[in-house]
Amino acid sequence: MKFNEVANIFEQIEKTSSRNEITEILATFYKSLSKEEGQILSYMVLGRVAPFFVNSEFNYSEKSLLTLLSTYSKMKDLDIDIQEERNRLGDIGDTVKLFSEKEKLTSSGKDIKEIYDTLWGIVNIQGNGSVERKNTIVLETLQQLSPLEAKYFVRIICGQLRFGISFKTLLDVFSFIISGDKSMRDELDRAYGVCADIGYIYSQIAKKKLPEALETLAKVNIQPGIPVLPRLVERVGKFEETFDRTGVPALVQPKFDGLRCQIHKYSTEDFEQRKYLWKKYVSKKDVGLFEMSVNDVEVKLFTRNLEDVTEMFPEVVQSARDLSDSSFILDSEVLGFKNEKFLPFQDTMQRRRKYGVGSASKDIPVKGMVFDILYHDGKDLIHIDTKQRVEILEKVKMGGSLERCDTTEVGDLDTLMDVFNENIQKGYEGVIAKMKTGGYLPGVRNYDWIKLKKSMVNALVDTVDLVCVGYYFGSGRRSDFGVGAVLGALYNEKTDTFEAICKVGTGFSDEMLRSIKEQFEGKEVEQGFNVLCPASLTPDVWVNPEVVFTVEADEITRRLGEEDIGGGLSLRFPRLIEWDRDKSANDATRVTELEEMFEMRK
Repeated sequence: MKFNEVANIFEQIEKTSSRNEITEILATFYKSLSKEEGQILSYMVLGRVAPFFVNSEFNYSEKSLLTLLSTYSKMKDLDIDIQEERNRLGDIGDTVKLFSEKEKLTSSGKDIKEIYDTLWGIVNIQGNGSVERKNTIVLETLQQLSPLEAKYFVRIICGQLRFGISFKTLLDVFSFIISGDKSMRDELDRAYGVCADIGYIYSQIAKKKLPEALETLAKVNIQPGIPVLPRLVERVGKFEETFDRTGVPALVQPKFDGLRCQIHKYSTEDFEQRKYLWKKYVSKKDVGLFEMSVNDVEVKLFTRNLEDVTEMFPEVVQSARDLSDSSFILDSEVLGFKNEKFLPFQDTMQRRRKYGVGSASKDIPVKGMVFDILYHDGKDLIHIDTKQRVEILEKVKMGGSLERCDTTEVGDLDTLMDVFNENIQKGYEGVIAKMKTGGYLPGVRNYDWIKLKKSMVNALVDTVDLVCVGYYFGSGRRSDFGVGAVLGALYNEKTDTFEAICKVGTGFSDEMLRSIKEQFEGKEVEQGFNVLCPASLTPDVWVNPEVVFTVEADEITRRLGEEDIGGGLSLRFPRLIEWDRDKSANDATRVTELEEMFEMRK
């Protein structure tokens, strides 16, 4: 498949506003691809070359590209001001397309596999002089692409593909490929839940008819070293509802405000040698994910957003390695821990750095508070009851920077309130109440697990996770920072879109506003089909819906006449609690969730 045909499909998708039409367009196109080409497209349409848990960032900025093309244009005496055109067009892809047209560049007929190889070549260039070496590859590639191919090539490497397509959209596409409708989503969701590699999932259904596709999807099981989508929790409005949801007795555990972290330990015999398309491209530094290292034992840490943070928490890695158990997958919260106290979330997040890890470990030591176990000594545990998993977890002898959190069986409201208040006094957010029966459901959010937070006993609305979809320039002193407030949106899981509900300007420091401006530099977009916004909230600048931030508010209010966006809801006096949470945009508070919170407060 020629990359020019891929670029044409990308252009068609960009001009299509209907999510269903996009699904049908992609499903039809996939059928013309080979198995390998389909896997490549599955990563590429998300702006990647590998699943999220593989370190494969391009680390190539729009600024570097603009500098490169400006220098080249002046050298070749082209009649184009690259920076001026970028400002006028508002998009790096359209800017490079215009540059390519001015240069009269044409396609050399590169296929999708050649472009994939080139993208990995850019990913794997690191160290001193990396920008210059990447510039060479980028310029040579652009000279062999048509203007339309160039547009989407540079959007990929600059992280600005802007389709608003998520892995959930692709699972819909895969269902259409197999059955012609969305009826296969449950089987696909289950498979992706235990193996969060969208390209691998496609490889299991490629060129297969319904019965065979069902059979291969059913064989996709939990694999140590490959992250499992985290189980999520629901909220209730009153403590009295707890046992209606969980049954009696319920299992109650502390609710920590830390970094969700999945801890994998495995050995050669536990690791199934699956065929991953991208494995041969992974740098030697990261190949330990698939080839055993010290004593044939490997440890990997993944966040809820599937980011590999193994290098950032060496004390947790060593503690996991020191445990006598040969293999496991633990679900935990990593928190800063100093002077016998857990540190605020903001302090813990300072540990999420790639450099200076050693000194950070001394300044902000962490503990992994383990609350569940998904795999143990070669056995998949996600299908057994929560009560049984907790009993297995209790037999794992923790040590070092790993600690098992307390689990209490609670059968009445008075005892539940006692346990809740004890955890609040310890400085925790509250508790999680869980049904004793039922397996671990990857990526699922239901009332089998519910959170009971301290916000339930005061007048404030529970915290809400919003996706930033735009920002406002601000006035007065804040106008100097470039950002005065941001526009927050909810996630609508039914339509896979984001719906704006409120402007948030309180809780930001001057330094934070400056850094947010830098964070969004080059990521400005036109309002996409996947963002809905009331006219009264239209921001000065739209941005890709990627950054999740947490707010608290005094009240949830109604916006009359705008019930079709965000349920017609807004937040009164929203205040920033934490910026840039470790969550994907799809994990933000849902429209239905805020509607339920509104009804609870009433």
